[in-house]
Amino acid sequence: MNVGRRWPLPAAGFMVALILLSAWAGPALGGTQGRITGRVTDAKGNPVEGVKITITTDALSNYKVELQSKKDGRYETILNDSTLTYNYLFEKQGYVPTKRDKFKVGVASTGVLDIELLTPDQAIEKGVVKTVEDPFTKAFNDAVDKFKKDDLDGAIVDAAKAIELGPDKSLSWSMGAKVAAKKKDWDKTIEWGEKALAMDADNTDLYGPLMDAYRGKGNKAKIAEYEKKFAAANPDKPEILYNQAVEFYNKGDARAAEPILRKVLEANPEYANAHYLIGMCYVNLGKVPDLKKHFHEYLRLDPKGKEAGTAKDMLDAFK
Repeated sequence: MNVGRRWPLPAAGFMVALILLSAWAGPALGGTQGRITGRVTDAKGNPVEGVKITITTDALSNYKVELQSKKDGRYETILNDSTLTYNYLFEKQGYVPTKRDKFKVGVASTGVLDIELLTPDQAIEKGVVKTVEDPFTKAFNDAVDKFKKDDLDGAIVDAAKAIELGPDKSLSWSMGAKVAAKKKDWDKTIEWGEKALAMDADNTDLYGPLMDAYRGKGNKAKIAEYEKKFAAANPDKPEILYNQAVEFYNKGDARAAEPILRKVLEANPEYANAHYLIGMCYVNLGKVPDLKKHFHEYLRLDPKGKEAGTAKDMLDAFK
């Protein structure tokens, strides 16, 4: 009999192999598990990194999984019980939150849930706001809808309500500032716009409304600050380039103003004041054929403009 026989212990390498095998096998889909994966992009199809994704289910009140999208916009996680249906909330500062309810993944399979997150401006442009209908979002959506329909009185009421319900959300302050700017309520534009920028410094869409608001209030320092920011963010906006040219011309530097005005007229050939100012630059630079061309064009576009008399005098002087 071999009752007392001792069997040799497994070799160390064999034990390591078992441990590694167990570790590898752990994430594999088994039982009722499933996997959810997807990609978050903006309205232009660019990946959105750092989106907070919250997964819940109506079946389990205390169930909640939180993860974030990666640099390429992708996310994924294991669902331990894919027989349940799950709710997915996608949130990031500066974007309209989006929720997809009752999305189900098959047992031992992978579900794909791609999401498009919209900024407030993209939501306005598309006329589509994909989001969870909580009180804040309803107020925000109502403000967007009324703003699109030019119901500014209704839009500003809903924007103020969205600010009250979501004071930590920059998009509510941003929406309010844009409505206030269109109403020419400069105080509210400045109050709400500056608050939105303090929370989201990359919201360059507010530079224009704030520039107009400070111009309405006569704050020269702030006008200059936001003109500079707006020009940097929108280098091809004709009105901003025109103002830069005016600044150079008023300093007696027609040579610097002239190429800027050419760029303005390339973007907008019907910009009457740009024709007049470039004509004045050519007066200073002694380019007679060019000045005649642009003064004639100014008079064609704006025959009763405030500079019409000067333009005619110049044409008479350089016959």
